[in-house]
Amino acid sequence: SHMFTPMKPHPEMGIKMAAKFGFHGIEPWGNELQKYLTQPPEVFKKVLDEAGVGISSVASGGEYFDTAKLQATLDNNGANARFASYFGVTALKANLGRRPGPENLSSANGRILAKNLNEVGKRTLEHGVKFAFHPHAWTIVERKAELEMILEMTDPKLVFVTLDTCHASVGGIEPVAFLRDHYSRVAHLHFKDTLPVWSAGKGWQGPAPSKEEEAAMAAKLGLPKTPDAIYQRLGTGGVDFPGLIRVLRERNYGGWISLDFNYVDMPPGVTIEQDMAAHRKY
Repeated sequence: SHMFTPMKPHPEMGIKMAAKFGFHGIEPWGNELQKYLTQPPEVFKKVLDEAGVGISSVASGGEYFDTAKLQATLDNNGANARFASYFGVTALKANLGRRPGPENLSSANGRILAKNLNEVGKRTLEHGVKFAFHPHAWTIVERKAELEMILEMTDPKLVFVTLDTCHASVGGIEPVAFLRDHYSRVAHLHFKDTLPVWSAGKGWQGPAPSKEEEAAMAAKLGLPKTPDAIYQRLGTGGVDFPGLIRVLRERNYGGWISLDFNYVDMPPGVTIEQDMAAHRKY
């Protein structure tokens, strides 16, 4: 969905662009849906039906440590799940908050987080939608040990994962191995590549590089200046996509794979149409 932000009117033109290139759906971020989230879902479905696409999820979020904001997190995720369920969505993708510092998530904070993730999972399952939090660079759950701890502490019937191949890699989580070892907990996938230097499959152990480290590496490699150098286009070489597809086929995966790209990270001089065509070809 971020790929289409410059296209106006937004999100309608992006929806048409996704359909033009043969993709089956979009994953809208909440602030891109404000004018539709406050209306009956039939209104948004009419827009999607006219283009011939669906939605893979509704991106969600919240605050999981501030007790004053927890109720709003429960309510908002529940509302997003209710809206998404109308479209047959099976998993709600949710980001966690920013990391408070460089140290690993403590077991004490892990227990608090796990308890609250379970509560959110109960809310989304009321609408038949799995709650799938998103391990993500620079957020509360970024690293392999943190992710393993939260999976151990949460109820496997209530809490699932959106596996993002770039973010997992830069956090030191090898996507193919994680998918194979924790398949039952993966409810949704994001495909994007990263550079081999930041790939867990190539020896990188995390944590995710800082913005300064990103910029230094991009300069060293002669890459175009972009906001997030860890984000690279499909086929860059850091992520083993054939290996991922093999596991998904072996397990008869029937969920969605979202191609998660941001137009501000596109190579200079490349149009949205050219970038979409390249991803479609890959």
